[in-house]
Amino acid sequence: MRRLWPLLFLLPACELQCGSRAGSLPSFDANYAFDLILAYENFGPKPAGSENLARTGDWIRRELESSGAQVLTQEVKVKPPVGPEVTARNLIGQFDPEKKERVLLSAHYDTRPFADEERDPKKQKQGVPGVNDGGSGTALLLGVAHALTGARPNVGVDLLFLDAEDAGLPSHSDSYCLGTQAWARNPVPAGYRARFGINFDMVGRIGATFPVEGNSGARAAQVVAKVHAAAQELGLSDYFPRQAAGFVIDDHVYLMGGLGIPVMDIIHLSPEGRFPPEWHTLQDTSEFISRDVLKAVGQTTLRVLWNE
Repeated sequence: MRRLWPLLFLLPACELQCGSRAGSLPSFDANYAFDLILAYENFGPKPAGSENLARTGDWIRRELESSGAQVLTQEVKVKPPVGPEVTARNLIGQFDPEKKERVLLSAHYDTRPFADEERDPKKQKQGVPGVNDGGSGTALLLGVAHALTGARPNVGVDLLFLDAEDAGLPSHSDSYCLGTQAWARNPVPAGYRARFGINFDMVGRIGATFPVEGNSGARAAQVVAKVHAAAQELGLSDYFPRQAAGFVIDDHVYLMGGLGIPVMDIIHLSPEGRFPPEWHTLQDTSEFISRDVLKAVGQTTLRVLWNE
């Protein structure tokens, strides 16, 4: 995935007024999201440029359209550090595209082309299933889309599915998030703006918690405050500790740099700043996915939207 620098400190509690002005808050359907996880897993490994990823992208488009989203596509040529140039496809599902005030939710849907965290050198050449690292963010966004079929917040909502995120090399940070870098330079739709954004990565593992990622705390503190306030309203604060656990180079860094909007990264990190043990291995499967964790993140996200 991305380079990580450890950092440990406590963020002060933030006082925030969070009255909802929209209609009734919908429920995030964890069973539906888990079914999406299984469907994603069935496509197999999905490195950028692969047929499996193309079929996954077509499936995402169908799911978004069935939820009532207007779907836009961006195709760009990118060159991963290993292998040939590929065509990356970013997908954006827009709800209420006529609304000027918008919130951006994003996740990558490709998977790492090699299992470089495996101990066996032969296994390191295989593509990873990426069910948490790729699939959980995808399912989270599609679960939000499903929730929006019956009710909408006061703001427009954009769901951005990013390609070519996970083919990078740790020695070159900018070799990650290639689809994101392309979209941030030339967003679709053109001139795109949002109040703020939330990026989701590895948001489904059993026992996961989501401390404050360092770039999010430093550059998107107002978004962190929104998420913490929403979680507190719902009694879900244990999933979102105020402790910070490291700096991660993830899609949100390039979205902030390219668009100039604050974006929080909700990502599973241990208190010591470590990724889960299945990360970039062949064990990143649905066996380790929790409906409860998907529900906590999804419901908190909906609460954030309704608080706008």
